[in-house]
Amino acid sequence: MSVTMERRVYQEGDTDIPEEFTELLTRMLTHHLENSTNPHYTQLLSHLWDRCMTLAPDEKLKTTFAKLMQQEVEHGVITSRILAGLGVGPIDAPIRQYLFHLPIDSFWDLSMFHALGDRVGCYIGETWHGVPYEPLLSVADRLHKDEVFHATFGLSNLRRVCSTPEGLAEANEKIKIWWPAALDMFGRSDSDFSDAYVRWGLRELNNEDLRQQYIAETRPLLEELGITVPADTDNRRFL
Repeated sequence: MSVTMERRVYQEGDTDIPEEFTELLTRMLTHHLENSTNPHYTQLLSHLWDRCMTLAPDEKLKTTFAKLMQQEVEHGVITSRILAGLGVGPIDAPIRQYLFHLPIDSFWDLSMFHALGDRVGCYIGETWHGVPYEPLLSVADRLHKDEVFHATFGLSNLRRVCSTPEGLAEANEKIKIWWPAALDMFGRSDSDFSDAYVRWGLRELNNEDLRQQYIAETRPLLEELGITVPADTDNRRFL
């Protein structure tokens, strides 16, 4: 009869947390986009707020965008607090995922930003529900639910855009830019850190496995809208 050993959940301030675990957890969170101490994240939020309020096609949608943006601010505060508990102060790091630097010139761009970009957050955050560090574990479910709301809202807006011939035609052109950018958000397939995160329970799947799961579940959603999704290797930067 085999016995399944439960992984210990470390608390903030535990003096016997393994050094490698602390280093990996710190690295994962300092590389995480959402951090209220990072001025680059603050700039991104300001830009997104302007885009949400400017590009929303009707006044009713603005209240939903406002709720979404409030949650983004809260996510940044949560990350900064967890890092502070690990002894890490303010972060000043440019945003490396190029999806966040793509132009958002239309409601279609904004819809795809949330439908694809925030959907990546669902997959990364979903693996945190069993992370063996209590400060992150305690907020994992809430963060995941928020990301699901963002991605679902984005897909709903994208469905609205694709309901017209003109919108669908635009979607089929711009998907060539947004799809590879979303896939590259998962990182490199050969990342040693990705496998180390899995080994220590900080994630359940490595970069490539998460990407393949994302592809299998997201591609059909876009195709149902009439969007022709390009090959998964087209215009990619990080294979």
